Amino acid sequence: MKRLALLLLAIALALPHYGLAQRILNGSFEGAGNTCGYNLSNSAFTSQMPNVVGFGEKNELDILNASCNYGPAYRGNTFVALTAIAGITDAIGLQLSEPLEPGQTYTLQFHYKLGRVVNGPARLSIGVASSPNSHGELLHTVFELSNDWTRKQFQFKPPIRAAYLTVIVECAGEAWVFVDDFSLVCPTLKLGNDTTYCEIKNLPLRVPQLFDSYEWSTGTTTADIVVQDPGLYWVETKLGGCTLRDSIELLEEPALCNCKLYFPNIFSPNQDQHNDSWAPLSPCEMADYELLIFDRWGGMVFRSQQISESWDGQQRGQLSPNGLYAYRIRYRFQSLDDDTIYQSEGLIQLLR
Repeated sequence: MKRLALLLLAIALALPHYGLAQRILNGSFEGAGNTCGYNLSNSAFTSQMPNVVGFGEKNELDILNASCNYGPAYRGNTFVALTAIAGITDAIGLQLSEPLEPGQTYTLQFHYKLGRVVNGPARLSIGVASSPNSHGELLHTVFELSNDWTRKQFQFKPPIRAAYLTVIVECAGEAWVFVDDFSLVCPTLKLGNDTTYCEIKNLPLRVPQLFDSYEWSTGTTTADIVVQDPGLYWVETKLGGCTLRDSIELLEEPALCNCKLYFPNIFSPNQDQHNDSWAPLSPCEMADYELLIFDRWGGMVFRSQQISESWDGQQRGQLSPNGLYAYRIRYRFQSLDDDTIYQSEGLIQLLR
């Protein structure tokens, strides 16, 4: 019953928790109600595109969809095209549900592709502004524009309290650039899989040092902790508008202290009756076992489901060359009461 309760708690804690306080209200440019709207003035564009404002000097924005002969939107039905000619540019401001706070870290993701460019190069610049009257403060510039939808993601700390994300195209010649699918996203957080050890002592748990704050179940507020006891551990991190949580259960099984796999790191298959083959070693019998060995190009050179079988350094009757090979193994000890499947991976050096 105790183990079931811990399992239910682990599942609840492991569910991703994204507390995004801010979001882009219409980052996919939906709800325009216009079919192939070309050369729209800023006011006409703004009236047809909810929560997006046109404010550039060029004043000729486009609302496009799959019927306009420029391909489909990356997400949803419509996308937006901005034009720049001789330094005079279109620009748009995307309204946020809540302002971005200075000093906090955010992650922006969007997609873009090039419609055409004459006497380029062209660039696409992203900024933040308190109101959609200017480009505001520059965050990021894309210099290489592709003819296919391309994903861009970057982190930033806004220098001002910003209510709008701004987009502008710049070109000394002529450029036409498509944009779609703007969103603020959260990074991933993963402590790893639940694991059973023979003994838990000085075991480190850590997450990347990219978050604004950390809170562990132990009360620690750094990016890592050292565990001395079995149990369920969780961490909650914050990054800008994101709040993430993950957990891991660490168990002890004393029988594992005797049942271990040992992995030699080198062997020399030169027929001298010494160290001529390679296999993991264990004093305990296996219930489940699979060993895979790969060359440096990722090709599989050996596979076995019996721990008694070893690799002789050959592949299909041909001698494998000297070098490093990668192994991957999954196994379960027959003498243990649980059904835990263990996995390991590493490198072997073949030296003739």
